[in-house]
Amino acid sequence: MRGLPLVLFTVALAACGGAKEGASDAAPAAETPAAAPAAAASFDPSSITAAELALGDSVYHGLIGATSCQACHGADGTQATVAPNLTDAEWLHSDGSFEGIYKTIETGVMTPKQYSSIMPPFGGAPLDPAKHRAVAAYVYRLGHKQ
Repeated sequence: MRGLPLVLFTVALAACGGAKEGASDAAPAAETPAAAPAAAASFDPSSITAAELALGDSVYHGLIGATSCQACHGADGTQATVAPNLTDAEWLHSDGSFEGIYKTIETGVMTPKQYSSIMPPFGGAPLDPAKHRAVAAYVYRLGHKQ
C-alpha cells in the first residue's frame, strides 16, 4: 500500500509525457551556446546598419517612445549641462564601446560621476530589443564618427 502513491505518480508522469518534456527541454538548452557567438558579434560596430541609425535617431530624439535622450544630452549629444557629452572621447560610465553603451542604457546611471541628473534604465522608456540596440548604435556613432 505504501508503494501505491509512487506507482500512481510514475504512471501519471509517463501519461503526461514527463520523460519526453525533459528530453525536449534539453535540446533547446544545447542550442543556446551556439547562439552566444552571434550575440557577441552583434556589438561589432561594422554591423550597425543605416536603418538602425535611423531608428536610433528617432528614439534618441523622442519621436518613438515615451522619453527623449536629447532632453538631457542635447539634440546633437553635446549639451553636457545635466548629462555627459556623447560626442567627445570621454566616457564616464562605460568604455565607450558599442557594447559598453548598450549596457549603460540597459542599467541606467543611478550614481553619476559628474553632472546632476541620473539616467533611469533604458532612459525611462520601454525599449524593445531592436530599439535598445538602435539607440545604442546611434549614441555609439555620435561619439565615434566614421
